[in-house]
Amino acid sequence: MKYTAQSLAKQFCLGGYVNAVDAMLWRDTFDYMARLKDDSVFQKSQIATLWAQYGGDLRAKIKDDALVLKVLKKALPGYHGEGFTLYRGESWFLFDNDQIGFCWTTSEDIATTYAKGLNAVESGGVLLKCYAPPEAILAIENNVFICDPTYLLRLSTLALFPKL
Repeated sequence: MKYTAQSLAKQFCLGGYVNAVDAMLWRDTFDYMARLKDDSVFQKSQIATLWAQYGGDLRAKIKDDALVLKVLKKALPGYHGEGFTLYRGESWFLFDNDQIGFCWTTSEDIATTYAKGLNAVESGGVLLKCYAPPEAILAIENNVFICDPTYLLRLSTLALFPKL
């Protein structure tokens, strides 16, 4: 099937992820969704599930965290509970360039696995800890906290891991 930004946006809004399209089309799709005035088109809990599973892949394709964040703020259900201490295993390259990812966990062990593994492939990994006040949390899906990194507090580095 041939997708347009609008047809791909419709799939995303329903919680569907289409991997077999090029990165530029995903970027155009997010640009289109960022301009939508009505956020009722987003099936917010389905999008939270999609992002928890495929967000890293989409983020890598779009390569514009500000644009991604603009869409996630519209497309995710939000949160109205207590704040949490959270952890993330990030790649050293992204951390060093102030490009901290959106998905966090309450489990230091899970974050360490990412910091030592998948996120250490390109440049080495870093284990991060922060406090996420309620306004930083855009959604919680299966113990994945999807956060706005600009609202995270007391960010600290717990460990560094070598490049794999």
